[in-house]
Amino acid sequence: MRGNKVLSSRKKWLLVVFLLIVILSYVFASMTVWTTDSRLLTYSRYSRVACHRDVIAGNSVAPDQFRFGVYYLIEYFFKNIPLKWYDINNQYLSRLLLEEEAWDEEFRRSFDLFFSVEERMSILNVINENVDNLLSSVFGENQLIKNILKANIQSLKIEEYAMDPARLILTVGSHIPEELKNYLIDDTEESRIYYGHVTARFFFSIVFFILLYFFTENFAGPYSSLMAVLLFAGLLPFATQDFLQAETMFSLSLFTGSLIAIYKKSAFATMISLVLLACTARTDHALFIAVIYSLYQMSDKSNLKRLDNWLKIAVLVLVPLGFTVVLSRVLFPEAQYYLNFFQYDFNLNNIWSLVYPVILLSIPAVFTPLAWKIPFYKSTWLWVVPFIFMNFMIGRTSEARLLLPVLVYCLPFVVKGIEDLAGKLSLN
Repeated sequence: MRGNKVLSSRKKWLLVVFLLIVILSYVFASMTVWTTDSRLLTYSRYSRVACHRDVIAGNSVAPDQFRFGVYYLIEYFFKNIPLKWYDINNQYLSRLLLEEEAWDEEFRRSFDLFFSVEERMSILNVINENVDNLLSSVFGENQLIKNILKANIQSLKIEEYAMDPARLILTVGSHIPEELKNYLIDDTEESRIYYGHVTARFFFSIVFFILLYFFTENFAGPYSSLMAVLLFAGLLPFATQDFLQAETMFSLSLFTGSLIAIYKKSAFATMISLVLLACTARTDHALFIAVIYSLYQMSDKSNLKRLDNWLKIAVLVLVPLGFTVVLSRVLFPEAQYYLNFFQYDFNLNNIWSLVYPVILLSIPAVFTPLAWKIPFYKSTWLWVVPFIFMNFMIGRTSEARLLLPVLVYCLPFVVKGIEDLAGKLSLN
């Protein structure tokens, strides 16, 4: 009877955890719409969709082209989910450019209050003065040409438009090419692709947080495991600057699932499957999954004497290396890196490439001594050094998202350390 009660309590707890994870994931996905995908208004949509279409067509730049996995999922699954996201900036711009009804009495009054007629006329006067100065500097005393050009400029009816901004903006909207207008309207293929990217981010955030919870439960209690999820969620917005890449949450999900499989000593078929999937997201993550697996296997002295173990390690390491060669030399040999391959010079001369990693990893650094007391970490921690070094050499570490795998790996011993400290405080 007691066992049934414990099981029932466990189910209720997991249901609460799941509910919190869904809410956190929805907040995070929504926040990225407002802050990263809308930061350049409609151009952000355009660049997201253009990159997506190039990847699907096999014509994108490196490394986006090499991380095609999530793009295919979006193209053939997520974009078909009729879930829309609140994109306030694009919606305002869309309505003001395309819908006369948007310019109702309330909005016109608000516009006049924030941008008065006097201010508009003042700006026009400055523009007219600059035009006069420009014409004088180019044509000197030739009054005839200056008058002709000024008459042409006045024929644009700039003053009339200044008095009636709705007319100006709706006129601009009516001349937007149809293929660009599709990025402003919700019910278009372009918007479906855009919303598909956000929906995929939402879905894989849920998957990732669930996996993070269960990974942490191997080392700490259920409350601390939930704390790990909340702590990561609190730090995650920090990693969204520099335009959050499409594969980020997908790759983190595969990385965290692989950590669970390594710790549980899952079958080699499971490991090779996870590494292959990770190769479609980020081959560098796939390689370090193989490295962590290798370190954990070699921590057992008996495995060092078994040829089959060495063969498994060799296969897992060679798969991402081989995948990288196939992607860059066979499948997409024309994909050129849009930045220099080596970025260490940029990182050495950019203060944020040092500040952001320190901030992101400062909490794990405090609790690192605790990791030595946990067998899994004592045997596998070494991968962190080459991972950070690699990202400093060929990545821009001001993009804190690059170091998120390290944070995932460290959070269990962080919350375990907090749990132990809290236990000591309660005893005192």
